[in-house]
Amino acid sequence: MSLAKSLTIAAYGESVASYRYRTLAEKTRNENHRRVFTEMADEEQEHHTHVQSLLKKHFPDENFVLTPADKESVIVGPRNLDPAEHGSTTAVLKTIQESERLTGRFYAALAEAASLTELRSIFKEMADECFDHAERLNQLYD
Repeated sequence: MSLAKSLTIAAYGESVASYRYRTLAEKTRNENHRRVFTEMADEEQEHHTHVQSLLKKHFPDENFVLTPADKESVIVGPRNLDPAEHGSTTAVLKTIQESERLTGRFYAALAEAASLTELRSIFKEMADECFDHAERLNQLYD
């Protein structure tokens, strides 16, 4: 897979992650959960913006339509995860944790494969943040 397509997939994943956390922040009644979800949504939105800028900088003429398989390389489950529809907050948190771990592995693989030093360090940092998010979610289980 080309680096340009990988960045496109990453941008998609960050967009979905931001949306999920923002939606959960709006729906939760727990103030601590709301704070954590809002912080994580903001981080994911920053990542999305950063990845988009990398795409424009390094691959301004590239354009991809992502397949369901492409999307599944960074996201587990449906885009909208409503605890009321998915049984519980715990079920939603587990799905998001799986997505964070999956995305972390995706970024770690990109870090290994990236030929540009700038991208290698960015991907490593983003992989670490995904794994950190997965651990932070452990603290939120009911």
